Amino acid sequence: MNKYFIYCRKSSEDDDRQILSIEAQLAEMNEIIASNGLQVVETFEESMSAKSPGRETFNDMIRRIECGEANAILCWKLDRLARNFDDGGKIIGLLQREAIKEIRTFEKTYLPTDNVLMIALEFGIANQYVRDLSSNIRRGIRQKIRRGVYSGKAPLGYVNDPKLRTIEPHPENFRKAKRLFHLFATGKYTLAAIQREAMAQKLVGERGKKSLRINTISRLFQNPFYYGVFLHKGEMHQGAHVPMITKQMFDDVQKARVMVSKPRKHRGDKGLMFLNFATCGSCGCSVTGERHIKKSGLQFRYYRCTHKVKGRTCEEKNFMRQEDFAEEIKRNTQLATIPDEWKERFLAKIETWEAEACCVRQQQIDRLKSELAALKSRLDRVNNAFVDGSLELQEFKEIKNPLIQQKTDLEQRLIALEKAKASWLEPLKNWVLLGNKAVKWVSSDNWLEMKSFLTNVGSNRLLHAQTLSVKFKKHWSLLAETNVAVRSTNDFFTTSSLWWRWRESNSRAKDSSLWVYKV
Repeated sequence: MNKYFIYCRKSSEDDDRQILSIEAQLAEMNEIIASNGLQVVETFEESMSAKSPGRETFNDMIRRIECGEANAILCWKLDRLARNFDDGGKIIGLLQREAIKEIRTFEKTYLPTDNVLMIALEFGIANQYVRDLSSNIRRGIRQKIRRGVYSGKAPLGYVNDPKLRTIEPHPENFRKAKRLFHLFATGKYTLAAIQREAMAQKLVGERGKKSLRINTISRLFQNPFYYGVFLHKGEMHQGAHVPMITKQMFDDVQKARVMVSKPRKHRGDKGLMFLNFATCGSCGCSVTGERHIKKSGLQFRYYRCTHKVKGRTCEEKNFMRQEDFAEEIKRNTQLATIPDEWKERFLAKIETWEAEACCVRQQQIDRLKSELAALKSRLDRVNNAFVDGSLELQEFKEIKNPLIQQKTDLEQRLIALEKAKASWLEPLKNWVLLGNKAVKWVSSDNWLEMKSFLTNVGSNRLLHAQTLSVKFKKHWSLLAETNVAVRSTNDFFTTSSLWWRWRESNSRAKDSSLWVYKV
């Protein structure tokens, strides 16, 4: 006589969800046991998805079957046992080796002599169901985001509406949470004081019904959801929910957070401006800085290779003074600057391109509108012909369906064109303005801005033989080459000719990836 293990599983680990699933399965299993007089060894219950292998209870049951404690399984359906091919393969292997002599469900019994392809097919269907379900859920989330509905648990003060699938103000907590924002925005309350105020209003955590933690309150005050927007995968979206506060109050709350936060303990500022900026050109280790103070109080700052990699020979033994390092920063920044005169000429040319692009785009919009009007007129004629009885239903569908598809395509293209801009012009304009800003940073000895600028536009910043070299990115490299050529001559006409030839040669490539760079 077969000895059975009962296995019941629900997908959710949350006790509030699928709460009747295991109870309902057990009720069905007990009816099968009573009607067939089955011998049950033990019942296994598990609240875990079977999408991936690694279920402890399931693995324990399989181990005990292999040890011979039972030789049959009773479950609601085969997909309760596995929805992945790893666990499904274990079940099929044990069934073929007759370690499992029978798998009985409420609708079917599986035996070692059955066609294994049919069992594998059922496991495959269960696996594909999970994959499709995941894809459908993600698609549904994207659609909710497009409608401005936050996809997740409603924050404090709001509640999820299960019928409309929206987030609505909580009938009581909305007003209480709003008061906390108003109090904290005054700057007179600490987070601990807000915690006590929340407890006095009986505004507590939903699960533990305990007072809100300090870090929970801090995250609450940083959540942009409360002024009408929300973040999804790092992107900000306009929400369709009722905002609790204004953007101005949210900003006031952020200022208050800074005021009441505990000051961090900082070591004294050593004035080493160029730490974590360059690497050694000889061995590739980081370049670090040191400050030396003489008895007289005079301070000197130096930079050198860290020599951290053992067994690697480094030829850089000398220190470099910070003043010399700063001059190298300035020299490299000057290579990627655009003077005021040429900034104006570049921007004038960009405006011309913008006008040309706008004209072309308007022509395309007018053409699409004309085509759309003609298509709508044709659709009206088809509809009238069907109403008059000139067309049969099948003929009407065959004519109308392609026209509807064309109409949708034209409308989408028209919307895209009306919203579109010359995608390569804005990055190009930003590039020109940034190159011109660098001129002002050089003239004002703004070392931190120059350091940040070189980090942005170049890579492989190497310090070798007291000289800093920067490998500029493609379009910045072209600019640096032009600046080197321009500075090798003092003749105005030669300088202008070099700039103009460089600009014309690169303007012809305006549609290439040369300009598609976000600066």
